[in-house]
Amino acid sequence: MERSLIKVLMLEDVPADVELTSDALRRAGLVMEIQHVSNESDYRSALQSWQPDLILGDYTLPQYDGLSALLLRRELAPDVPFVFVTGSLGEERAVETLRMGATDYVLKQNLARLPVVVLRALAESDAMRDQRRMQQELDHERQLLRAVLNTTGALIVVLDNGGRITRLNPAAESAIGQTQEAVAGLDYWNLFAAEEEREGLRQQFAQLDTDEPKEAGGHSPWRTTLDGCRAILWSAGRLQRLGSESEYAVLAGIDVTEQEKAEQQAYFLRHYDSVTGLPNRELLQLRLQRATPKREPDQLALVLIGIERLAEVRDSMGIATCNQLLREASRRLQSWQQAGDWLAKVGENSFALMLEVQDEGELPRQLQRMLDQLRQPYRLDQREFFLPAYLGATLHSVGGDPMASVQAAEAALHRAVFDQASGFQLYRAILSDEAHERLILEGQLHEALQGAGQLELHYQPQASLASGRIVAVEALVRWRHPTRGLIPPAQFIPLAEASGLIIALGERVLHTACQQAADWQRAGLPAITMAVNLASAQWAQPGALVATVRSALSSSGLEPQWLELELTESTSMHAPTTTIEVMKQLRKMGVHLSIDDFGTGYCNLSYLKRFPVDKLKIDRSFVSDITTDPDDLAISRTVAAMAHQLGLEVVAEGVETEGQLALLAEAGCDLIQGFYFSRPLPPDACASMMADRATLPPWRKEREQQTLLLLDDEQHVLAALRRLLRSGSYCVLTTSSPTEAFELLATHEVGVILADQRMPELSGTEFLNRVKDMYPVTVRMILSGYTDLRTVTEAINHGAIYKFLTKPWNDEQLLAAVAEAFIKYELDKDRHG
Repeated sequence: MERSLIKVLMLEDVPADVELTSDALRRAGLVMEIQHVSNESDYRSALQSWQPDLILGDYTLPQYDGLSALLLRRELAPDVPFVFVTGSLGEERAVETLRMGATDYVLKQNLARLPVVVLRALAESDAMRDQRRMQQELDHERQLLRAVLNTTGALIVVLDNGGRITRLNPAAESAIGQTQEAVAGLDYWNLFAAEEEREGLRQQFAQLDTDEPKEAGGHSPWRTTLDGCRAILWSAGRLQRLGSESEYAVLAGIDVTEQEKAEQQAYFLRHYDSVTGLPNRELLQLRLQRATPKREPDQLALVLIGIERLAEVRDSMGIATCNQLLREASRRLQSWQQAGDWLAKVGENSFALMLEVQDEGELPRQLQRMLDQLRQPYRLDQREFFLPAYLGATLHSVGGDPMASVQAAEAALHRAVFDQASGFQLYRAILSDEAHERLILEGQLHEALQGAGQLELHYQPQASLASGRIVAVEALVRWRHPTRGLIPPAQFIPLAEASGLIIALGERVLHTACQQAADWQRAGLPAITMAVNLASAQWAQPGALVATVRSALSSSGLEPQWLELELTESTSMHAPTTTIEVMKQLRKMGVHLSIDDFGTGYCNLSYLKRFPVDKLKIDRSFVSDITTDPDDLAISRTVAAMAHQLGLEVVAEGVETEGQLALLAEAGCDLIQGFYFSRPLPPDACASMMADRATLPPWRKEREQQTLLLLDDEQHVLAALRRLLRSGSYCVLTTSSPTEAFELLATHEVGVILADQRMPELSGTEFLNRVKDMYPVTVRMILSGYTDLRTVTEAINHGAIYKFLTKPWNDEQLLAAVAEAFIKYELDKDRHG
């Protein structure tokens, strides 16, 4: 440690000796501040208050002695070096002073040696002080590490170079139900892995001593199964043994059982059809990317199958019958499967099947046989149903664009339905009128980007569910064509992406949005976040993207904290490592980030936790049916819970009704965006809305005492029931539409539902089945003159229906049943908390 000034405490009774000693040190170039004392009282006071760097003391003084001074120094300032400067000392006394803690001694007749002694004493003192500090820090780190290991939920296991256990932390002891002492020396894999995993784990451990760990953070993680049900994800590091060339293996295990279950549930809900259990459209497209023929030189053909008249069956017989027919259609198609992954349900009444064909000429014969099988009568409940089927097919090239193949097959299917002659069609690529029109529109879009006036931004507010206030707006581009009027984004955005104009369009949107946000702030409007959606092509050019963002902020004067950049879930996974690095650069600038359309792509959850984002936006495809679809409600709840666990805000887009808002609020969403609050607005209209401090209308779920919902498609029945139940203390809600009933359920705390069985939109049992999944505490009853005994019995057995009441009803019996249902509701509500 360098010293600009040395504080020297000099214990000396002869002033002349003080001067001689000081001169000797100054001549050596030492810069000092000297305090001279000659008795114990002054010496003690200087040690306590002045805090010297060095003590120079005479051995013999009239009123004090050097040894006493040395002992006092050891008590009050043990780190300060003490050097005797005396006339005579003798060898025995010199040895005694050094033994008692003196740093050194110098005779007064040899003061030329003093500077060297002083410098060495100070250097040794600094070194000892640093060593003590380092030891204290090391002890503190050890205590901290010990506390972390003893309290962490992670399993920490230390192994010797033979894979035998040497140490366990309490979490690891708890996981296997044994103490460290009991398992010391036992093989790790015999205690922490299932039997079928042990041999592979033993071989993997043998590689720990030979493999170099990856730069990013150790060896590749591995998974073991504990107690037959717990999934543990392990990572390993190596620790050098003290005084040895061998190493310890330090293993850390995290229980990922619940995470894996949540991932599997979310994956299934997103990628499989709930009626047939088949992969859905998204999963089909993912698997098409990896599709290859099993035999050479076979080709792959994608066939889309459309089943007609199912809507009529659903309207007349109910959705349960419709679903049974869909399952039967899928069973017939499964006989054509050549691999377990090739059949999928891609639409409400449509399927997709991948076939292997030796040549294109074979395909029509296969399609005809498939069509003949599908058009055989469907027998269900001793009834026959004749359902027309149509096929559209296209050849899929290995490595080709899955979306293009699906679109080609859809075009062929539409042509088959329109022609209805053969029942199937093969796709042929031709330059259609639509393709020619796209080329013209592409040129006009390029001209619009070169000029001004056609492309404009509208802004859709995002409101906080906590305060109801506008906290952000999303910039949405609009194309006001000079002759065609306002062209929707769904038409020109894909065109911009396909033609390579999307980057120029994205840059323009970003600059305009930043300038607008800055202008609003300068006009005195509340400072809110400006959200801008970036295209995947922009993320594919990280250097240009960062430069564009920096330029937009600089030219507009907008502070980075008010800019939020959105990327879609699928875009984030195109090149996740690169995406993360770009995100980090943007976050370093102060820009916020969010993932848009979450749930529609295939984001790996292990990457999601590494993305430095602030928000997740639940896609509108889940929001639109959240009041009527239990799966969409479950997905929204899962996404919100997962996001909050990761410390992220949740935004729901596409909110159009009060019921959607209420359910999303209960699911844990933080912000909403959609027509319920505001459509996308031109800049002036949006500014007016901000200036007026517009807020969300009240949306809290109404909790009246004993709310009863009546659902019947006959108005006179509803009127009669309303008159009968008016005498009670019930809050009675009535509707003839299941869709409206779902909306009422979302906005009111309904205790009991009384529903008709036969309704054109949805049967009562199917309606109540959904209610059971979404509102399990609500008591559900059927009141109907139609008795489909089998359907009703199944619904009762599955817990969807509490009671079945018949029309015409007995007033007293009906009132008693409703009263009994409310008693059950209160008991169930208390039991469920």
